[in-house]
Amino acid sequence: MNKTLLLILMLGIYCNCKAQDPSFSQFYASRIYLNPAFTGIESGISFAGAYRMQWVNIDQGFKTYIASVELQQPYLRSGFGLSLYHDTQGQMQLNTNGISLSYAYHIPMDGHNLHIGFQGHWYQKSVDWDQITFSDELDPVFGAINPTTAVPLLDRISYTDFDFGMLWRFEKTMRIGNLISRNTRTSIGLSLHHLPYLFLDDTGNESFQNLDTQTSPRLTLHAGTVIPLVFFNGKKNKISISPNIKVDMQGERFLSPRQHLQVITYGLYVLFDGIYIGAFYQNKHTLPQFKDTNAMIFALGANLKQKDGRSFFLGLSYDANTTGVGPHAGGVYEIALRWNMGASSGIKGKGKQGRSKKILDCHSFF
Repeated sequence: MNKTLLLILMLGIYCNCKAQDPSFSQFYASRIYLNPAFTGIESGISFAGAYRMQWVNIDQGFKTYIASVELQQPYLRSGFGLSLYHDTQGQMQLNTNGISLSYAYHIPMDGHNLHIGFQGHWYQKSVDWDQITFSDELDPVFGAINPTTAVPLLDRISYTDFDFGMLWRFEKTMRIGNLISRNTRTSIGLSLHHLPYLFLDDTGNESFQNLDTQTSPRLTLHAGTVIPLVFFNGKKNKISISPNIKVDMQGERFLSPRQHLQVITYGLYVLFDGIYIGAFYQNKHTLPQFKDTNAMIFALGANLKQKDGRSFFLGLSYDANTTGVGPHAGGVYEIALRWNMGASSGIKGKGKQGRSKKILDCHSFF
């Protein structure tokens, strides 16, 4: 049996260290994972899923799956969501399974909305100790022939977690010289993940050796806009551009630049009649440089809408790492899909009398 052990995984099991979260390149395709305030942002019932394969040249690599279902209930100004999560790492089969419930309250105002979201998680992690080769088993000549003195305590652990998010969405007319771009939609949000870490010392312990090992808190800031280019529009087709940025900060002191993991992702999508292409740059710093691991992200997809209000989204992306471990470990592949069943009178119910404000319709792309 081929037994391998990634150094990163061993440090996570036997050392007092802090784990980090997976991050999706198509972050708006997995909106509940990005920010629970996105829950129920589309009318009716929506289904979404994503698969991410990172570092394909490493044995088994890192694989992350997520699936979710959302319900918007305008009468309650609320969104409800259920998510399933699975992540596996390496040949040792370090598996993480999770189920999450999310809720968002939508506050409609004149021309803009405020969304406040909460998400609770239950996670279970497991590891296959038979797939691990410890250092004291190795002989410099004959390989793994010695018995190990390591005594694993647990092969399965469970814990809970909690997230919070806020989202501000607004619509306005943008002027570029003499040109006017109407119905420009913008979203600005923040989310704070792993809240128990900040307030409770004995919550979220994910150590197989009963050590004080928790997932460090993560703060995510994101912003994006969809700008219709009216001066390029034909009678039926419409071209839009969508600049976006996301900043992730994670660590014990995630507000201290020198003591946290920071990843900045920014770029631009071009949308034409439901088809889009995009290019993003990802690094620790805003300006391009080659000291730290960085990547170029290329995306392609389609957002197809039917006359009855239903829509189907399919997106593909590839991360091309140019520095650090990336070129040797291989790139990152990701596929995402989302299906919205459209509004339903049975779901909407009857609106309150005299209500002059309403929840903004979902962005054509976000």
